[in-house]
Amino acid sequence: MEMRPLGWDDPIEARIRELNDALDVLRELAARDFKSLSTYEVLSMRYLVIQLVEAAAAICLYIMGELGERPVGYPDCFARMGARGLLPQALADQLARAARLRNLLVHRYWEIDDERVHRSVREGLKDFEEFKAHVRELLRHGRRP
Repeated sequence: MEMRPLGWDDPIEARIRELNDALDVLRELAARDFKSLSTYEVLSMRYLVIQLVEAAAAICLYIMGELGERPVGYPDCFARMGARGLLPQALADQLARAARLRNLLVHRYWEIDDERVHRSVREGLKDFEEFKAHVRELLRHGRRP
């Protein structure tokens, strides 16, 4: 898979900036006790999870598109990256789980347990950092490592 070199202002770099923006604020919210969060912060956390997953999924869809694949939804995209060896399978599984959480936040928001979302954020931010590192490695090599 041929990809543009790191630093080229392409869709992947733009999405990595979006990932970083969401990660910065989510780290602050995750570091706090859930009960100390205001209603506005809880709602912000929901939105930032959506932003985080959508940015990662946009990167995933771009990469899989370069490989001629058309995933059926965000969870499937991460699963396909794992199946192709572009991500460790455990990471692909975690990202697919995060994508399903995003779907729940977008489509069934009235069923959300915000304390569980907070716990998922606290435990899952590292997965997005790891995803970012794998994407950077793909870009650095210009193809599959």
